[in-house]
Order: sequence, then C-alpha cells, then structure tokens
Amino acid sequence: MAGDLKVSSYVSIRDRCPMRFRVNSSDEVEFSFGGRNDPFEFEFNAAALREFLWLGSKALEEMTTQDEERGQAPPI
Repeated sequence: MAGDLKVSSYVSIRDRCPMRFRVNSSDEVEFSFGGRNDPFEFEFNAAALREFLWLGSKALEEMTTQDEERGQAPPI
C-alpha cells in the first residue's frame, strides 16, 4: 500500500558510514546509520526486510552489470 511509507528527507549513505542494527523482536529490526549522537534510523518488519533485501540484490546485480559493460571491476 502506498500509505505504508512516509518520508520526510533525502539520505545518501556511503561506504565509510557507520552502520548498526538491533533486533527488537522476531518481527522487527532497527537500522542506524551515522554517528551515535545523530543517527538516521529506520525499522523493518520481517516481510518488509525480506522484500528490501531481495530488491537490494537485484539492484546490486544491475550495478555490477553496468560496471562490467564499462569494463570496470565491481568493488569488493
């Protein structure tokens, strides 16, 4: 449903950004990005996390394909 997501800012996460997670229950996990004093945080239930990880794997596949087409080695 479109009403299940509310966003109020744009976030860019890069490779040196501190990342943490905390499992709150068998159906909820929180992720924190950035410093401990000013983190960007969000949470997923299990079904949403599965979908996000699946979607992320598809995005990585496409990014790797684009790197290969340009003759670049994908980052490790």
